[in-house]
Amino acid sequence: MYYQIYDMSNYIFYALFGLCFILLLFKIILTITAMLPGKRFPKAKKEHKYAILVPARNECKVIRALIESIQNQTYNSELLDTYIIVESEEDPTCKIAKEYPRTHIIVRKHLELKGKGYALDEALQEILAKPHDYEAYFIFDADNILDPKYMEEMNKVYDKGYDMGLSYRNSKNWNDNWISACSGITFSIFSTFDNRPRSRLGFGMHVSGTGYYIAARVIEKLGGWKFFTLTEDYEITIYAMINNLKTTYNESAKFYDEQPTKMKQSWVQRMRWCKGYSQVNKKYNKELIKSGLKSTGKQKLDKLMFAFGVVPLVCTIITIFAYQAFNIGYMITGLVLDEPTWYMSLISFGGSLLALYIFLMLYTVAVIIAERKNINLKFWNGVVCVLTNPVFMMLYLPIYIHAMCKKEVEWKPIEHTKTLEQEV
Repeated sequence: MYYQIYDMSNYIFYALFGLCFILLLFKIILTITAMLPGKRFPKAKKEHKYAILVPARNECKVIRALIESIQNQTYNSELLDTYIIVESEEDPTCKIAKEYPRTHIIVRKHLELKGKGYALDEALQEILAKPHDYEAYFIFDADNILDPKYMEEMNKVYDKGYDMGLSYRNSKNWNDNWISACSGITFSIFSTFDNRPRSRLGFGMHVSGTGYYIAARVIEKLGGWKFFTLTEDYEITIYAMINNLKTTYNESAKFYDEQPTKMKQSWVQRMRWCKGYSQVNKKYNKELIKSGLKSTGKQKLDKLMFAFGVVPLVCTIITIFAYQAFNIGYMITGLVLDEPTWYMSLISFGGSLLALYIFLMLYTVAVIIAERKNINLKFWNGVVCVLTNPVFMMLYLPIYIHAMCKKEVEWKPIEHTKTLEQEV
């Protein structure tokens, strides 16, 4: 009976792993498609006028680098207006911003409303109340730095009629430590293994952080910025899908972003993402499923897969942990009953953990190879990243549990100090 239970349980778990593979098939197809070259856009027929919105509370250490990267674009500077959003006129960020042409200061009035979404809405309400001729609004964080050809490349996207356009998010501080390197890898995965294949296959884009535009016609229809969850980027992703907005991704448009270097910072940041993800799903999932069932072709598949969200991944993780728990229980039972086959469970337990770790290592290597032109990791830092990224990724499980157990997760700003020049 003891051996029969072991064999039967293995068959059950093998069946569950097969089901997990089927659930993950859409993601596997995206990953394979990511190996193909990214989408390219023809030269724009016209240069369009844009507004750039930058929430910048106490960001005097990094704001100059961002503004100068905007000023130094190959694009016509007369068609770019930058709005720096602060909470007080006493903020040193204001003094720096005033040094540059076509750079405006917007001071928030409703400070009781915390979060980037509220800052963006206040700025847009002020802009929309005055005469303007902006055709799209770009969203950036104060620590971002734009590649010189960024606006030129993104203008190609808008010129093709897309409601939203995303760009390639790179890291400013790959080599600070293993945490910043692993965090940078996370966004490389988003760009190359999610948005690149989505763009090629004609699916909706997954907005992550900043570095994207929204057409003015969409903002005007909304009456401002109406995304206030902890993850306003994911919220607008779902909104765009439900409302069939035309979205795409241009990996030739690059900007640089600062990654956290302390585990506490990374933990808080990722806990906010997990809680925000849950908020957005609770708010939109029924509507997304309803919209998906009414849609046809690619839109139906895309919406329903997004409605599934992390369910396939969670099912896989639960199956793995259940299998490990069974192995531990079987091993303990074998020791108590003095069954000589208890070591089979020990080997199975250790072997499956090792296999998962090696798989995540190889996945990290694949990302680094695929993005070798963009990932600025020194050799030994890259080795450390490959060895530690599996741990960094597996930490999402306790972080997610922590986020779900907390009734409220506050939006907390992360201090930015890094400029691209320091990394180079």
